[in-house]
Amino acid sequence: MTVFFSVALATGTAHADQVPFFPNTNVPDYTATMVVRETYGDGKDNWRVVKHHNGWTRVEETQRDETHIWYGHFFRNIVLSTGKKDGEEINRFTINQADPSREYLGIKEIKETDDVETVGGEECRWRQIVRAPPPSPIWLACLTSDGIEVATKVLFSQGNVMSEARLTEIKRGPVPEAEVTPPRRLFDASTWFKPLRNYPDRPPNATDFEAKLVARASENPSIDRTSEVRLLRHYPWWLRQRTGKDGSIQFTVWNELENQGISYSSSKGQRRIEAARSPVDPKRPFMDFGMSRGMENLGKQDQFLGENCTWYDLTPNMADAGQKQCITSDGIPLKDDYWSGWSAVESFDTVKFTRRPVDMNEMQPPREYLDPEAWGFKLR
Repeated sequence: MTVFFSVALATGTAHADQVPFFPNTNVPDYTATMVVRETYGDGKDNWRVVKHHNGWTRVEETQRDETHIWYGHFFRNIVLSTGKKDGEEINRFTINQADPSREYLGIKEIKETDDVETVGGEECRWRQIVRAPPPSPIWLACLTSDGIEVATKVLFSQGNVMSEARLTEIKRGPVPEAEVTPPRRLFDASTWFKPLRNYPDRPPNATDFEAKLVARASENPSIDRTSEVRLLRHYPWWLRQRTGKDGSIQFTVWNELENQGISYSSSKGQRRIEAARSPVDPKRPFMDFGMSRGMENLGKQDQFLGENCTWYDLTPNMADAGQKQCITSDGIPLKDDYWSGWSAVESFDTVKFTRRPVDMNEMQPPREYLDPEAWGFKLR
């Protein structure tokens, strides 16, 4: 179970058009500048620059002191998202590829309209893009005769404007491929695993180990009892790889002391990878990787596999979801239980483990997870 970066609903829906809508594959190369107005937040205008070449698009949007960047291919349903603050290097990125039918905000239908408008000197016709059933927001795009998106609107279900973007300048002409492809270093695991600081000596409750866990039998038929977990620890790093009989994969490597790590997941019709490298914010001490929010001793002991363990609540004070583990004195979980107020409980039993030195080389993700060509990006 992995907790990914969270995005407020309003922001997520307003940016469901991270990559412009294209009516066909014949849209020419172009560079466009657009002004973006939002009715939430501080109400200040943002600027968006869109570059398109041969189906690939780079979108850069400035919001106050932050720059958000998206690389994507509309017809391949793939979007790479990253960004940075002024004066900082990129410290996060996400790639998502999904069949629209399996993605909540995937395009389900395009409705033509008779509304024609001139925006930034370009005549365009509005189309409604249906992403989700009512009462979801309403997405609209205005396209020129050659398929370029020169205006967008996101409306609340009642029809009020949530956000809109309008063209201010456009240049049709060749765009170099390098300008629509992401930096290669984003696909290098060492970018994300580079230490942020010197770490204290390993505490006695953080031994290196390797363990195999299997899903515990449950009366709930929705739980895949055949799923397995491989768990490695090399303080302060963890690796957790969960595989299901249906072929689904969840793979996460994270630093328990920072918001740092890489997470990959795949299932039928969709896959996703996320990476981040930043210190924990003292004002918001929540971890992007791993679900733990602390360790509250529950005052209960057990014994499994001939080892004594103590039960801990790893998510104290969380009302809607949680995680509990029975952990040995040197930090090995023998039972791993997850619960949620909305979904079935998933529990794992450790069936074997080995205390042994674990090298960081063992914590590396499989090469194909971070291979840009496996995601369709041809980097030079």
